[in-house]
Amino acid sequence: MRKLLTETNDQLVAAVMKMTMLLSTVMSVLLLLSAQCAFAQRAGQDVDSVAQLRTALEQGGFSVHAGVISTVDWAGMYCRGDREDAGYVNKAPYLMIQVPSSADPASTVENFKLRPDEAIVLIGPTPPPVKYYGFNAFLATRFYPDEPPGTQRRWLVATLGDAINNATIKTTGPSPFGTPVVIIFTPDRGTDARIRAVLQRQGYPPALVNTMVLPSSILNLGESDTADELTLKMRIGMAEEGKKEILEAYVRDAGTAVKVLRVTPTTVATARPFPVPPLRVRGTGQSEMELTNKVEQLRAGIIAANPGMRATDILSMPVGYEGYDYIQRRTAPGADSRDNVFLAAGYIPQFGSNQRVALATDEFLVVYGVNHVATGKASYASVNIYASEFAKLSIGQVFHDKFPNTAAPYMPSGDAAVSLLYAVKASRNCGGEPNCIPLRVDDCPVLELQDNTALGFFFRMYLEPATRVGAAMQEIVYDRAIKFSPRRD
Repeated sequence: MRKLLTETNDQLVAAVMKMTMLLSTVMSVLLLLSAQCAFAQRAGQDVDSVAQLRTALEQGGFSVHAGVISTVDWAGMYCRGDREDAGYVNKAPYLMIQVPSSADPASTVENFKLRPDEAIVLIGPTPPPVKYYGFNAFLATRFYPDEPPGTQRRWLVATLGDAINNATIKTTGPSPFGTPVVIIFTPDRGTDARIRAVLQRQGYPPALVNTMVLPSSILNLGESDTADELTLKMRIGMAEEGKKEILEAYVRDAGTAVKVLRVTPTTVATARPFPVPPLRVRGTGQSEMELTNKVEQLRAGIIAANPGMRATDILSMPVGYEGYDYIQRRTAPGADSRDNVFLAAGYIPQFGSNQRVALATDEFLVVYGVNHVATGKASYASVNIYASEFAKLSIGQVFHDKFPNTAAPYMPSGDAAVSLLYAVKASRNCGGEPNCIPLRVDDCPVLELQDNTALGFFFRMYLEPATRVGAAMQEIVYDRAIKFSPRRD
């Protein structure tokens, strides 16, 4: 009987302990949800909540000036004659974080200088469900005193380490989409800690506050004529199915929904710079190389399906792979991203791809290769074809959601590799042909597509799910294209 009572008591103690742990977990979740709801209510009162935060920051020893989020439409600007080119942008939303100028806080600028103890603070909702989004910090321009006069300040737009993306961002929501966040861009640990303390006092849960380190050991910070200029941007990939209109509304309203503050200590303190953050490691060791011969078989099938046409191969090469590499070589990567593998092909001489490709009305292209989303090497992929010599304007685009089954007509029936491959035609005369990217210029009076217009290609693949960063280029089978021309002989 005593033994039975002892066992019963032990079971009761264990049950009570489990119940206590469960109640503790439930209370923690409820507290977090309560904090999240409180913040959401504050975020819904944009003017009041941000005004209160500004007041609290000023009372905490900072001067605060507001910036703005704006949509980048380089293609539209080029077509209106406001830019000399369209900058090889993808046909996807880009949001530019415009920061108050240190020289004139009343004006906002794309490229800005920063004191070693300053911060830029971004507050607002993340995008709705998309395949990818990322916040990026770039070294925009740098002054090189040993270069010839007139060329000493050079454009770079090179990433300063990893992005904060939808796989790494800290939020309190059930997903990283459509949820409130705070991002602090700063070189200084002391400034970061002080801003976090003010945020917490104002009701912002620490669980949704992110810091992107601007590495001072790499940068020439300050306000002098020779100081580095920085820039901040946000990339947004393709909307999830049925969410396109919601994404369009988010981009349209980002200027009011997302707040930008330049936060400057009023008293200079001893610098406490962050160390350079470790980089997320690209690669899993599992490559796509097993599909190399299948891609060759796909190429042969594409050529065989177009008898009487002369085939010209167009091979791609990786570009803009690592910002730190380009910074050290004083070379512009053109807004690279560690979340991406960029492949260039055709005529894009700025990136070392010099194969001149043009397309007459009786010629066409087939872009093909491995579907990197299907292999798990990317969350989002696209192919863009550009009028590349002068305009740098996308004239045709396809996303990975159109890739499934496109390789089937060129491969043996029942070949399992078909689900991992793609092949898409591109032409100036698609007509009603399915699986064809129309190459055309819409609403752009400054550009006319002609038989001798030079064409370039960019293949983009963002965010390997397993690593939360871009794939390793040595694990990727490079995308390709073939140009088909009527035989004249």
